[in-house]
Amino acid sequence: MEMRQLRIFCAVAEHGSFTAAAQKVHTVQSNVTMRVKELEAELEQQLFIRQKSGVVLTAAGHTFLDYARRILQLTDESRAALQDTGTPSGLLRLGSMETTAAIRLPQVLIQYRERYPQVQLSLQTGTTAELIKAIETHQLDGAFVGGFHQNPALIQEEVFEEELVLVSSKTVESLSALIETIPQQTVLVFRTGCFYRSTLEHWFYQAGLVPNQIMEMGTLDGILSCVASGMGITLLPKAIAQNSSLRLPVQCHELPPELARVKTVFIRRADTNPGSALRSFVALAQAQFAQLPKPDQGHAELPALTGQPVGPSNSVAQTLPQ
Repeated sequence: MEMRQLRIFCAVAEHGSFTAAAQKVHTVQSNVTMRVKELEAELEQQLFIRQKSGVVLTAAGHTFLDYARRILQLTDESRAALQDTGTPSGLLRLGSMETTAAIRLPQVLIQYRERYPQVQLSLQTGTTAELIKAIETHQLDGAFVGGFHQNPALIQEEVFEEELVLVSSKTVESLSALIETIPQQTVLVFRTGCFYRSTLEHWFYQAGLVPNQIMEMGTLDGILSCVASGMGITLLPKAIAQNSSLRLPVQCHELPPELARVKTVFIRRADTNPGSALRSFVALAQAQFAQLPKPDQGHAELPALTGQPVGPSNSVAQTLPQ
């Protein structure tokens, strides 16, 4: 069994395609096919089911994938430890919520690249749930996620706090007016696994509020543009909403601090020794984020709500944070 075989196997598993895997590892498709067949012969197990649309892992393939990723991670980590001269270099794979990547990370990434040009940076955006999974499966070295999580496999460090606001079109002038219209509103959110979506759904659940519809969207710009057009409302960091209000007709509605204040946390695997590239990035990010202004203490008050918590059969209760 060779490291090259394992990397090809993981690439095929990740992309679900021999062609895409060949591009990922910079080889030809015939070589990928041959390497996978060699690995299956050595393990005496079928690892993939071949379909017209691509390939999917068998049960044995799923089991082997976790071990293959761990072997590759340990191999890369040991090589990096031996080559680590204290000067950050090599590949650093980072993950982030899209909102954090849009408003908080650009200056950090620019300064890091200027200081450590020998480091090849990679940034993947996703929901908090997706990023945690990517850390657990060794696909990322570190990630910015929403909130702390009960997960002993992770080291978690708070890096800054955000203030969340409800965002609507300019036609909704006050928070009380917005609350009254929630049963008729469409709520625009990222896919399940988004921390801010879970926060909003949990609040609706506790307040006994049921919006007319929850619509998933794929991009931050898409959500904001639809909010500005009057299609619906959303919950976002105040910094994002205020920045967007300069170019889009959106209205920010402040919330009480117990609802508005949320922590952004940097996570990494607890069983992996961070190299100098990751250590240097965390130090730089913490120094930069320490200069951020603290979120407002909040002065908004919610109008009196007479609703009762909705039961788990309601749609907004399906993805409550655990």
